Amino acid sequence: TDTGLYTCTASNAAGNASLSYSLHVQAPPQLWIGDGESHLTAVANSSLRIHCHTMGIPPPQIQWLKDGHPLDGQDGVVVSEDRGTLLVTRVGLGHEGLYICQGSNRAGLAQAQVQVSVHVPPNIEPSAVDLAVPENGSASLECLASGLPAPDIAWYRGHEQLWAGAGLALSRDGKRLEIPRARLADAGSYRCV
Repeated sequence: TDTGLYTCTASNAAGNASLSYSLHVQAPPQLWIGDGESHLTAVANSSLRIHCHTMGIPPPQIQWLKDGHPLDGQDGVVVSEDRGTLLVTRVGLGHEGLYICQGSNRAGLAQAQVQVSVHVPPNIEPSAVDLAVPENGSASLECLASGLPAPDIAWYRGHEQLWAGAGLALSRDGKRLEIPRARLADAGSYRCV
């Protein structure tokens, strides 16, 4: 590098004179998140760690932003002492968004960003588990499943997966199984997954 001590010397028959300069070459910040990811997915109620790598001379000062606003003291968000790592101790839906690591020094300013999505594991709300219907009556079974992204739902009778048709109807989202004309052969154990 060109950083160093430079000296100019002047001399003649009467003597010498010199002047020294100390040169410090500054480099603007360069930043990147993790291994260069632009999108991260976190699972609700787990933890999330985002690491911002920096280069620059002098070392850049780091600030974290979420959706354009400084991340100072937000619930469940901890920034490491060197400000290079952001930790979300317990991920919630409110932690979704665009996270920006911003680095600045006397030579310039740079940013690295990562979009964080939060997934919520599937959950099925309990409902009535014993159902009695008269022969040729209609039966409606509900599977109140939730999650992010919306979970795929499958219905089983015993170990056999059920499909629409042959006396069965499924709602488009799979949450309701209809047996419009129940027969004795339809009795059994049904489950949704």
